[in-house]
Amino acid sequence: MTVSRPEFAPFFEHARQGRLSFPKCGSCGRFHWYPMPRCPHCRKAGWHWQQVSAAGEIYSFTIVRHPFDPNRRDALPYVVALIAFADAPGIHLVTNIVDADASAVRVGQRVEPVFPHDADGLLSFRLSSADRSAP
Repeated sequence: MTVSRPEFAPFFEHARQGRLSFPKCGSCGRFHWYPMPRCPHCRKAGWHWQQVSAAGEIYSFTIVRHPFDPNRRDALPYVVALIAFADAPGIHLVTNIVDADASAVRVGQRVEPVFPHDADGLLSFRLSSADRSAP
């Protein structure tokens, strides 16, 4: 993926390496998303990328049924979700849920990442193996 804003480049590079990282303030120790010059919590400068466990939980989601992008017409319906991470309190990442029947997705389900393997790939998530096998 071509990153148009350089402050996001480390996020995508870490994902290509199979890691999930978010900005963490060096002063107050809180995570924030997205990367910005100052911490939105304490307003101090100085943060670093902190790796977290990539396992998450669906906080909220929607099922897209209208082809807003003609290139995605064949992918309908698909799920766009907010994922929360226990290791990064306060972070809610917008992403797609893949490899799941849209009608089977529920708030609170555990998810695991599907890391991209090429420069054009995006980080997405799928239901965790325990939730995929549950009746």
